[in-house]
Amino acid sequence: MGTAVHASAIPTMRDIGDLLAFILGNPYLFLSSTTWMTSALVVGAAVVNLLPQRAPVLVRVAPTLAVILVYFGAGSFALSSEILVRFHAAIAYETEVQFVSGIAHLLEAAVGVALLSRYLRHRTSAEWLWAHSAALAYWTFQIVVLTPPWFSFQGQRDLVTTAALAMLVVAACANVILWDRNRALWKAPPLAR
Repeated sequence: MGTAVHASAIPTMRDIGDLLAFILGNPYLFLSSTTWMTSALVVGAAVVNLLPQRAPVLVRVAPTLAVILVYFGAGSFALSSEILVRFHAAIAYETEVQFVSGIAHLLEAAVGVALLSRYLRHRTSAEWLWAHSAALAYWTFQIVVLTPPWFSFQGQRDLVTTAALAMLVVAACANVILWDRNRALWKAPPLAR
């Protein structure tokens, strides 16, 4: 008879040590200013969730944080997938580490959105549009000013930066169209709504 293994959701000191060893031993991870700043947003959301006076703060910032996290998770996963597809034949280990890192970023974003979920209900279109505008400003700053170093994986910095900025332009154009439609909705007579 084998012994039963009891897994726990609470990490042990060994789990934390193994995680740190993995992070320090793999220089190809997506550990950049983007990762640290966005991880800080998730940790901040978790901490504020525990505070007794959390509601006023999270009511104001939850939609913006959620949109930032969605872009973070989707963008990281997309880039890690692109790296895996393009470079796996030449450098299998490094691209697999990048891909695992992209999945971890996606999961981190999902955890952050889950923490914020109760503050995301019953929001107006205008609140979501303001949140999207703020998230676009955040990511434009991240890409233009900080340019995450993992954009440069295998010398593809110009390609990835251009693609990321193009996606932001598309998102900004959609934002403008939605603002315009929302403005028209506000001016419509009550019976036309």
